[in-house]
Amino acid sequence: MQALRFEKTGSFDNLQLRNIDKPSLTAGEALVRVRAAGVNGSDAAAIQGVLPFVTTPRTSGRDFSGEVVEALDDTGAPLQEWVGADVWGTGSERGFTSDGTFAEFVKVPVTALSRKPKTLSHTEAASMTLPWLCAWITVDTLANVKQGDNVLIIGARGGIGSAAAQLCKARGAKIFGTYTSLAKSTPPPYVTPIELSSDNAIREAIAKEGLQNKIDVLLDCAGYERPFNDALFTMTPAGTGRVVVMAVHAKDGMFPINLRAFYTKALTLKGMKSSMLGPLEIRAFLDDLAAKIDQGIYEGPKAVKTVDMRDMDGVYSALKEILTRSSHIRSVIVP
Repeated sequence: MQALRFEKTGSFDNLQLRNIDKPSLTAGEALVRVRAAGVNGSDAAAIQGVLPFVTTPRTSGRDFSGEVVEALDDTGAPLQEWVGADVWGTGSERGFTSDGTFAEFVKVPVTALSRKPKTLSHTEAASMTLPWLCAWITVDTLANVKQGDNVLIIGARGGIGSAAAQLCKARGAKIFGTYTSLAKSTPPPYVTPIELSSDNAIREAIAKEGLQNKIDVLLDCAGYERPFNDALFTMTPAGTGRVVVMAVHAKDGMFPINLRAFYTKALTLKGMKSSMLGPLEIRAFLDDLAAKIDQGIYEGPKAVKTVDMRDMDGVYSALKEILTRSSHIRSVIVP
């Protein structure tokens, strides 16, 4: 089969189209024909060597949507109930320490299989699994957003930020979201937008709403120091404020924080690691997400860009776009 692999990290040029053996199955595994694989920032970071735990050689990619072509039960006998099923998946260590989804086929534990939403195409489904998983971990596991919380999302237009906004809305929170520019953005009606027009834009907007010192949860989905430190001044000083970070723009990972604002508000800081949940937890989340998308509770992507796996210039461009956040339309690789 064909796959996009890197033998060493350090540059996107290390990612090359290779002919490799199709994965062989052991008991309890399924073989999925990949119809689309989402491109994520962690894919780009892994190839560039930013993530120290990535092992090589490695097939890249974490998200997928496709159909099951073979499955084995725990005894190694054929499992026909899954054959032909349209499934989607993401997360765990796939693409980091085990081979990923930028390939014609990928093997998945049968216990991790999740049927994709019936109302989404493979390209749509593959574009949203990891961003929504990250948003779920952020909103549910780490921030524990509750009804009545005032939530501020830095980077509300991105894949994770927009998903987090939908999840917070479902929980009954009041949501504020930052946007680099509102000239070409149409925020959803349940998000109060804040345009980052100055270094103090966030605290000024929150004060105008009468909520200075009343923000309960800060979700930083972008990783830039100025809006982050601006947002700290809006947080509650009651000792219940929760801050979750999941990105840093600087290549060296350094991020200056106003610690005086942080400790005088008695805030709690947590980091979101997208591989922190196991396969069974991820399956449970995806099953629930698929059902709610089909019910119309959550919205899928409005647009997706497809890139042929054999178009290396297109692949490199998609990786650069996700790393630099130069496009708000997510790309998927199509084998």
